[in-house]
Amino acid sequence: MFHDAGSTVETAAEHYFAYLPEATTGLAVQAGFDATFGHSWFSTNDYQHANFPEVISAAHRVFDAIDEDEYGTSNYANIQLLGVGQGAAIATTLLRVRPEAINSLVGLNGYVIDNAMLGALDNSSSETSTDDTPILWITTEGAEHPSTEFTHNWLTTHTRWIDAETTSAITPFLTQNVS
Repeated sequence: MFHDAGSTVETAAEHYFAYLPEATTGLAVQAGFDATFGHSWFSTNDYQHANFPEVISAAHRVFDAIDEDEYGTSNYANIQLLGVGQGAAIATTLLRVRPEAINSLVGLNGYVIDNAMLGALDNSSSETSTDDTPILWITTEGAEHPSTEFTHNWLTTHTRWIDAETTSAITPFLTQNVS
């Protein structure tokens, strides 16, 4: 679970981990930069000029946490990611960096980072392709992000994308409890 900018791992764990199926391990990794009301994954919200070292560093911190978790579990049957806002940007970055490690992804009101160095990973071999990875991408009605066009193009080109727009009563729960 990857929280949005300005949130915390405690908030994410409190609202989602109780709903995980039995025998499932939930992991929420704290973003590395202090923010007004919590933590952020990046030091800037400049979506078109993401700081590549920050992006890769955050992705590797997450993989380190998965590979060496405190319970000694390092051979997971599957890894499914949930990201909100900036957390969705990290989740899709993890998929780009190590596609063979990720089984599926859910993104909520998020985006995919438009970066040439990450883009070089998108054209990797079919052995490590993201093309078969199912992604449920949920947006709330009227929520437009500056990188919506790039995100849509990347998701439809590189994954098994399922788009959902919600105006339902669950929307405030999804956005307020993890943002």
